[in-house]
Amino acid sequence: MKKIGTATAICLALGSSSAFAIGLEGFQINGFLSVAMAWSNEEYLASGLEPVYYTYIRKRPSFDEDSDVGIQITKQIREDTSITTQFLALAAEEWDVEAVWAFLKWEPNDHWQFRVGRVRTNAYMLSEYVNVGYAYPWVRPPEEVYSQVPTDFSNFTGVDLLFKTVFNKRDLSFSVFYGATSGHLYSPSNLQLPFGIDTTIFDTLRTRLSDLYAFNLKYGDEVFSVRAGYQTARLTLDPNPGTALEAVNAILNTMASGVPLAGIAPIGLDYVNYFTTDNVRASFGGIGYQFDWKNFVSMGELVQRRIATPLISNAIGWYLMGGYHVRQFLPHITFARERLVDNKIRRFNGAINSGFMTLSGSPITLDQIASQLVNTSPNFQGGAGSQSSVTLGIRWDVYEGIALKGEYKHIHPDLNSPGLFDYAPIGSVNVYTFALAAVM
Repeated sequence: MKKIGTATAICLALGSSSAFAIGLEGFQINGFLSVAMAWSNEEYLASGLEPVYYTYIRKRPSFDEDSDVGIQITKQIREDTSITTQFLALAAEEWDVEAVWAFLKWEPNDHWQFRVGRVRTNAYMLSEYVNVGYAYPWVRPPEEVYSQVPTDFSNFTGVDLLFKTVFNKRDLSFSVFYGATSGHLYSPSNLQLPFGIDTTIFDTLRTRLSDLYAFNLKYGDEVFSVRAGYQTARLTLDPNPGTALEAVNAILNTMASGVPLAGIAPIGLDYVNYFTTDNVRASFGGIGYQFDWKNFVSMGELVQRRIATPLISNAIGWYLMGGYHVRQFLPHITFARERLVDNKIRRFNGAINSGFMTLSGSPITLDQIASQLVNTSPNFQGGAGSQSSVTLGIRWDVYEGIALKGEYKHIHPDLNSPGLFDYAPIGSVNVYTFALAAVM
């Protein structure tokens, strides 16, 4: 039986010795590569727009998102201390190379491990090797779960410690992390704003996550394991100068200033910089399991995101996968679901909506703008949409370290939700994907 469970993947991701490692004068070098092509059967809307799934999947085949290449280098300084760096280039980012990992690790004994530097906080069960397509059955992990925390906000600079032991003949580990990170998010391109701003260019939000605490607990063995994780942080979002969101903020600030404007009564200081988030609480938690026994394989996760800002919706997502090994082949099926768990559409009363339309000349209300911002999720990295899906796939392990994959995914957005499309499609949509994944 061909195992695709965590043993090989974790060795690759964590820089442990593996069959694919290359030694070079005290250095250990690992590499991975994925090349994938995806397209859908979605039809154009009556308006002429084409609904795009997950920011890039259209009727025309695309290699833009699921293709990547990475290299990991580990140098053992002494018996208990090492330095690890991982460089990653994504097709979606024009193959620009980024150092996603760079940390010093100290292991004083078999039970304790300390790291300092840029590390991944393991928001998900597959976080350590989510970019290593060879490590899991699918071409990409289920988007209903893995879209909720953008990849840019999975790598943090800070410190962590890991304790591991054996309990009742199974491995038990617990980790704690503290750190921070910063980056950018992009809001939808199709906001209907009348300020003379080219809204085909995504609005950029400067983003900072500080005081991040992450906790992860895992228990089990190669046959069955369970995992639970929780993260909490302080989130700050700032629209860049000249963006549409800054323009909305400026008009709200004017309305809140108390200066009489065309008979519009002041709306109160609570709306000053309403579309700016300053140091609010954000949290993300999840549980999951992995099962790999004889020819049977199964995995599942349940996650929930909560953020105290009107810009980003709270969401819950889950998936359940089952498969059966047939020699070098693994056919599998996955059921997945994501939905919003709050209503952040209606935020402004009638007077505020009317005042905004009068002052700005906008043909739509603030409520409609807010609805698009929250629910047009894929362009807003880390967004969410309500949808369900069924994925049928097959993996063929051609050689050790090389796998070919094919998938058919049937997606059904909820009523009045675009799901993970930028525009609500006409009914259900099928997505087809083929990929080659390899490790070295």
